[in-house]
Amino acid sequence: MLFNIITLALFSVWATHWFKPLEFFRYHLTDAWTRATIKAGFPAFQRLAIVINCPKCFGFWFTLIYLQDFWVALAVSFVAYLLKFVIDKIEVWYEG
Repeated sequence: MLFNIITLALFSVWATHWFKPLEFFRYHLTDAWTRATIKAGFPAFQRLAIVINCPKCFGFWFTLIYLQDFWVALAVSFVAYLLKFVIDKIEVWYEG
């Protein structure tokens, strides 16, 4: 189970930040979603676009849909948050 948590957390960080070919689709999907919610008169639903841009949100929802286990999804979200935090700190240290 620990391997699944780490693997799914790495996948969520990879899908939301590391894999550059997905950025094009994420950008256009986010833009289309934002325009559609404004046009439909539901601007509060714009926040749902963060699911494909945030590793902890993506990890939680992807795991919840994939494994249908709330507690594992919660653990994946936390590990994805920690991974992204560590990666950001390393990148700042490396660039500075």
